[in-house]
Amino acid sequence: MQLLPTLRRPDGGRSLLRDWGQLEDQMQRLMGGMSLREPTSEAFTWGPKVDFSEANGNYVLTAELPGVEPEDVDVELEGNILTIRGEKKMKREHVDERVQLSERRYGAFERSFALPSSADPENVTAEFQQGVLSVQVAKRPEARGKKIKVKTT
Repeated sequence: MQLLPTLRRPDGGRSLLRDWGQLEDQMQRLMGGMSLREPTSEAFTWGPKVDFSEANGNYVLTAELPGVEPEDVDVELEGNILTIRGEKKMKREHVDERVQLSERRYGAFERSFALPSSADPENVTAEFQQGVLSVQVAKRPEARGKKIKVKTT
């Protein structure tokens, strides 16, 4: 099964975007905390970290969504593309609060994954508990395989 491609080095190493972000962070420290990024730049978008596994005849996508409310999450399956989208909203406790440092990410997110042809689009469930989204997509019965008894002669 192949998930949608990400930007990676030709040698299969770490993400180029992550390396670029680390370089920007180091430059920011050298410049005494002045930000090199604009708040609306692409660098400020975020996406949840996910695990994609296969267990008990199902494909399972698990996404970490801390601080996201269940009603702010949508799951959609169109063809063989599973998409999760939502929004993490910023909540400030005090109106007169002056932020000294803010590393948390807020805003809309969207991630899409290409499911294998053995996925059954009619048998999908999603559950959200304690900031973790779990989406289970069953395999088609014919794709689950069967055990064949070996006879001796």
